[in-house]
Amino acid sequence: MSEFLNGLVIIGVVALVVSHQFKARRLTDERRWWALPVVLAIVALGKPDLLDEGHTAAAAALLSVEVVLSLAMGALFARTATVWRADDGAVWTKGTKLTLAVWGGGIAVRAGLYGIGAVFGVHQSGPALMLGLAAMILARAGVLQWRTRTYREVVGSPRPAWKHHL
Repeated sequence: MSEFLNGLVIIGVVALVVSHQFKARRLTDERRWWALPVVLAIVALGKPDLLDEGHTAAAAALLSVEVVLSLAMGALFARTATVWRADDGAVWTKGTKLTLAVWGGGIAVRAGLYGIGAVFGVHQSGPALMLGLAAMILARAGVLQWRTRTYREVVGSPRPAWKHHL
């Protein structure tokens, strides 16, 4: 896949994730919440230009930092979302203004990493960004599943149905 197509895939996935984060949506007890990030990671890891061949150690270090920071940002995205249980027992979630701020911070962090790479002459490709995106989506989905577990276990309890945080 060319850099152009990688870019289109990344933009499409980001648009999908962002649109889902800021609309109230019902969370299901979906067992495949990990599928999209795994597919993205497999595609990214299969690319020959994942690491800059001229600066392998520096590229691997930047990629490692990107993945770790992406995992942290994904967990933070999930923590900033509002989660509530409706009268029918369904669990819902929606991003908040703080979630939007975290997105802005995440973009700034990625831009900083690309800037650091540019200073050291390390080419960072689309697959590296795709792998970071996969890590972020995986962490976000996993933390949301973990947070909503409590709501699913207490469906019969007398909790109010209005929005509140765990």
